[in-house]
Amino acid sequence: MNEIYEELIENLLEKGFGSVDNWFTHVEIQNLREELLNRYQNDDFKVAGIGNQLEFQLAKSIRNDEILWLYRDRTVEVEKCFFQKLDGCKDYLNRTCFAGINETEFHYAVYNPGSFYKRHVDRFQNDDRRRFSMVLYLTDNWQDGDGGELMIYKPDTEVKIQPKAGTVVFFDSALEHEVLVSRTERLSLTGWMKTL
Repeated sequence: MNEIYEELIENLLEKGFGSVDNWFTHVEIQNLREELLNRYQNDDFKVAGIGNQLEFQLAKSIRNDEILWLYRDRTVEVEKCFFQKLDGCKDYLNRTCFAGINETEFHYAVYNPGSFYKRHVDRFQNDDRRRFSMVLYLTDNWQDGDGGELMIYKPDTEVKIQPKAGTVVFFDSALEHEVLVSRTERLSLTGWMKTL
């Protein structure tokens, strides 16, 4: 795992974001996808909003995906495996980069056809504890033309990342990004590593 963490960290330092495809196994991705879909079919998801608890609002002109927050004390086995791997990365970041990460928050996200999330940053103006953002894609059989790509905006360039199952994207939470309009069902596990 250290090689994966190092690859993410090196890319983060060089480009502001990192991406790997081999952190989670095919079976882990498949099981997470099935768990997401089971909960989605049970109507456990809510339309996502913008802002935090102090400034939360629904804004479907900015984002219109549906999410379900994950809580560690209410997870199934495959989600526990996800959090164990995430904690390994968090501990490595803290040990090697003195990142000061002490908390994580993650949710499942479903982008149905026509869904999007316009250009934004993940770090709140009234709360700067979100240090790093991470997305694990769970979309099955994503093809060119399906949409839902992640656009990362840097001062000198724009990068488009395809939401293929198993791809992990890791970036600074202050980096501007956008989810382009999805033309098919786009599934992910998304969240943040936070400081005190």
